[in-house]
Amino acid sequence: MQEWIARIPAIELAAPWWLLLLPLLALLAWVRVRRDRLGKNPVILFPGLERLRDSGFEARRELRHLPQWLRWSALVLCVFALAGPRMVVRQTEAEARGIDVMLALDISESMLQKDGSNRSRLDAAREVARKFVLRRSSDRIGLVVFRGKGYTQCPLTIDHDVLAMLIDHISPLVIQDEGTAIGSAILIATNRFKGSTSLQKVIILITDGENNTGDVGPATAATLAAQNGIRIYVVNAGFKSTGSAGNLSAESSAHAAIDEASLRGIARTTGGGYFRAEDPSVLDNTIKTIGRLETARHAGAPVEHRTGLFFLLLFPAVLLLVLEVLLSNTRLMRIP
Repeated sequence: MQEWIARIPAIELAAPWWLLLLPLLALLAWVRVRRDRLGKNPVILFPGLERLRDSGFEARRELRHLPQWLRWSALVLCVFALAGPRMVVRQTEAEARGIDVMLALDISESMLQKDGSNRSRLDAAREVARKFVLRRSSDRIGLVVFRGKGYTQCPLTIDHDVLAMLIDHISPLVIQDEGTAIGSAILIATNRFKGSTSLQKVIILITDGENNTGDVGPATAATLAAQNGIRIYVVNAGFKSTGSAGNLSAESSAHAAIDEASLRGIARTTGGGYFRAEDPSVLDNTIKTIGRLETARHAGAPVEHRTGLFFLLLFPAVLLLVLEVLLSNTRLMRIP
């Protein structure tokens, strides 16, 4: 809650002395109302006044004073515009500049295994990846999918809507080669950072299997990533599934343990982190935690961004004045 409140933009005034005109406007409005009540305003009498009223030219009682309210509202907006309001957004350096993130998503057959709610691991990974992309508005994010081979689905981009759409349509059919080439995926994601000027480069690797194919091993790829200043956060998405695929043999269980040690080694080599997602909800919380870790790691000094609101207030003030003139001379024309 405190973090959300801290993100609320503040408003500051460059020339607050203009607000001294507000009491003057209030005094003028009071004098005008008082003169109207005392009947001291000069008027012109028209013949056949009752005929005009019978023809429907008289405005309804609750609308008679609408032009005046429009006029005074426009003047108040003009005063606030002259005061030079500016919206101030405070961000850390990491939030302001953003970081470069490559998502490496496993789309092998094992990711199609479903949990008790009939959602596959791939479905859960797609959902949390999409949420992550739409939350990180200042970051450049790309996507690598891998199975027996790796494939760049999207290079680093700030067009998060397009990237989210691509994530929604991820399918194992994109790659025909069977297996899980974790090392190749890391290498492809690392190559995508070439030309990046960001000092903060991150790979988020989401997988549920062991590396069993590819020309490059995970340890070698992780070492290369570390040499390029890239941290890898490994998310083990092998949460409990239904069906015979969830019943591991003794040999498969041994492979799973070795694989987890390998995944931990990837994270340790690059200075990232290893997370095990026991179910889809934990997977979502894990991705959120990674985002917070990266923001906190490079918080830096606060950066303030100011946006002037002068025209944002002046434009509606002009519209109100135009509307007041139109109504005063047409439908709400005042008849004594």
